[in-house]
Amino acid sequence: MDDARTEGKKKGLHRGSQIGGYLCLFMRAGMIMVLAVTVLSVVNAGVTLAEDQPLPSMTIGYQNGTITAIYEKTIDIDGRTYWLVPDVVMLDIYGRMFDPGRLVVTAEVKFHVTKEQNNKIDKVIVTLPR
Repeated sequence: MDDARTEGKKKGLHRGSQIGGYLCLFMRAGMIMVLAVTVLSVVNAGVTLAEDQPLPSMTIGYQNGTITAIYEKTIDIDGRTYWLVPDVVMLDIYGRMFDPGRLVVTAEVKFHVTKEQNNKIDKVIVTLPR
C-alpha cells in the first residue's frame, strides 16, 4: 500500500485532488458571480433612484400654488398675477430645465419671488398634471 502511494506521489497523482480542484474552481466562480451581481445591483439602483426621484426639499422660502392663467410675461397662480423676471429659472420636479412654452393651466408650482418685489417670480419648479 505504501508503495502505491509513493508511486502516485512521484507521478504527481494525489487521490481526490482533481475533484477538490473542480470544487475549488466552482466555489471561486460562484463567489465571483455573487460579487458581480451585487455590484451591478448597487450601481443600477443608484442610477435609477437618482433619475426617478423628485428634487429634494430645497424649496424653503418657496410658495405653493396652481397656475390659473398664462399670459406672455405674467402668470396667475391661485388667481393672483405674478411677473416672470427675464432670466427666470424654470425647472421640472427632477431638476431639469423646463421650457416656459410647456406651461399649462392647472400645473402645480413651487415658486420663489424676488426680495425686491413680491409679485416677480425668479424661480419656479413645475409639476405638470398627469
